[in-house]
Amino acid sequence: MAIEVFSGTSIPRELTTAAMEFLWVKWKTLHDTNDLTLQRLTEECSYELRSNSIHLLSVNDDFVYMYVGEAMQANAGESLAGTLLSQQINPLKREFADVYRHVAKRLTPAFVRFTATWSQSGQLWQRLVLPIRVTDGTVILVVYSELINHQTEIYDHLFRTAPDAMIIACPITNDAGHATDGWILMMNDRARHLLRFDGTIGNLRLTQLPQFAGVDLWGRLYAPKSAAAATPVTTADFDVEIMRFPHVFGLRISPKAARLDADAATLVPGMGAAASQSA
Repeated sequence: MAIEVFSGTSIPRELTTAAMEFLWVKWKTLHDTNDLTLQRLTEECSYELRSNSIHLLSVNDDFVYMYVGEAMQANAGESLAGTLLSQQINPLKREFADVYRHVAKRLTPAFVRFTATWSQSGQLWQRLVLPIRVTDGTVILVVYSELINHQTEIYDHLFRTAPDAMIIACPITNDAGHATDGWILMMNDRARHLLRFDGTIGNLRLTQLPQFAGVDLWGRLYAPKSAAAATPVTTADFDVEIMRFPHVFGLRISPKAARLDADAATLVPGMGAAASQSA
């Protein structure tokens, strides 16, 4: 099966989100008190649920789409409302049909994870399927789906632990639109080490770092690349490579050779003297 299914009296806490946990608890409470209806389950709450929800009505061995939220309709790329599940072009429709039939038959919720086979970016989705019995032979399924994006935490880790020292900043401009400074948004571990900075970066400007105080390099950040590349950026201790993005800019920092020799000398006592004697 191309999807991962969890069935039973609970859903994996390490996988669920606050919205899914809310829906699950609400379904269980209404079910246990015999107050479970479509209206009670889907009435307004503090979470935005309707856009990512689908309501299916069981029809013999198939399911018809009663309601399709805006986000789900946009993601499907095909018309859903009023059609049967069996009519869809979704390559996972058979797997979903098996899950939906199981939920409708046992009246037990299911939690589903799957990758979007129609996407090239490896998108991971998770879905909560909640049954509501209408009559002895008819069940409504409330299906709530979320796109899970782990890219942010991965990119953050890769940036923070990168061997190159890097800083990301948002430009501060004057009336003429020239960048005069930058608000620091990100600083990785290697940059903190090189700059000997262990504080917080909230409200921190580049020029507030001693190594960049008095350095006037920001004005040409968004000049033509050839012009910017013609004049290397340098400070007393570092060479700086500018990385330009549409709304922010990055600085890749590397120590000058003299700085590296000085650091090595401080790490190995007597190394500087020994080097001068050998010379």
